[in-house]
Amino acid sequence: MKLRYTFAACLVAGLTWSSGASAHDPALHADPAPAAAPQAKPKTCEQLADRSKYKVDLNDSQTKALKERCDAQAASAAKKR
Repeated sequence: MKLRYTFAACLVAGLTWSSGASAHDPALHADPAPAAAPQAKPKTCEQLADRSKYKVDLNDSQTKALKERCDAQAASAAKKR
């Protein structure tokens, strides 16, 4: 009788322990998709015009000053023509 209880206890313990070793989806442990790289601030008029690669935030004082400078250059170039 003691052998049956021992066997049953080992069987239950083995089933409980082996359930933790079951296959799982490795995607659950994969790193999440990397966030999009932050866009750089434009430093030239050409970069200011390319909004796909550079972040144009007119609330930023440096970007605002660059825009004013580029607009002034464009206006003076238009006058010369």
